[in-house]
Amino acid sequence: MKYAIISDIHGNIIALKEAMKLIDEENVEKIICLGDIIGIGTRSEECVNFVRQYEDKLIAVRGNHEDRCLFGIPEYIHDGKHKMSEEDMAQEHWIQDHISDESKDFLRGLPQEIEMEIEGYKFVITHYPSKEDMSYERFSYFPVKEELFDLFKKYGSAKVYLFGHTHERRIRETKEGIWFINPGTLGTAFHRDYGTYGILTIEDGKFYYNEKSFKYDIEAYMKDFDVMNPPRGKHMQDQFFGYKA
Repeated sequence: MKYAIISDIHGNIIALKEAMKLIDEENVEKIICLGDIIGIGTRSEECVNFVRQYEDKLIAVRGNHEDRCLFGIPEYIHDGKHKMSEEDMAQEHWIQDHISDESKDFLRGLPQEIEMEIEGYKFVITHYPSKEDMSYERFSYFPVKEELFDLFKKYGSAKVYLFGHTHERRIRETKEGIWFINPGTLGTAFHRDYGTYGILTIEDGKFYYNEKSFKYDIEAYMKDFDVMNPPRGKHMQDQFFGYKA
C-alpha cells in the first residue's frame, strides 16, 4: 500500500495543485496531511477547499497556523522567542478574514495529533510533537536520533512518527526499524523553487520511503501576492521564497 505524506501547504494553491497531480498518478491508499494547510500564503481558503476534495482518503491534523486562525493569535511564537508585531497580527487577521466559516468548521474538526494503527503498525501523526499540556516541544530544524526519541517520548513506542512544521525534510530509519519522517514543506520551501512531499510504501511488512520534489510556477505565485496584497506580502515573499519585487 502507498501513502502520500504532505505538510505545510501554507496557502500555496499553485504548488498544491501541482503536487496533487503527481500524487494522483501514484494511486495512493491514503493522503496524510501533517497540518498548516493555511497561513503565510495567499490562498488559504482555496487550499482548504482543494484538500477537502480528498476527504474520502484524507488523514489530517491541525498545525499551529490552523490553531492561530481558530483559537486566537499568540503574543509570542517560536518557543516564546519572537513577539508578534502589529504587522504580524495584521497578517494573521487577514488570513482569518479570508477563510470561510465552513472551512473553519472543517479545520476545527481536525485533531492536533493522531495515534492509529495502519496495516498493523502504530503511527503517530502530528504537526509537531507536543508535551502533556499539548503545547509544542522545543523547536529543532534538524533533530538527531536522540532528539527525535526525546521529542516523541510522550507517545511511547511506534513504528512510524510523522511530523512537519520545520519546513525542512528529515527522514531517519533507526537500526531498530523505527521511522521518523518529516516530508518538508509542500508550499513554502525556503529560497527554493520547488516543493516537497513523500510516498511511504508498505509491502510485505517492509517499509520504503521515496522523497519527492516538484517544480511549480513560483513566478505566478509571487504575482498572486501582488494581486491579493496581504499586509506582510513583501515580507513573506522575501522570507520564504527569497523573492524581491
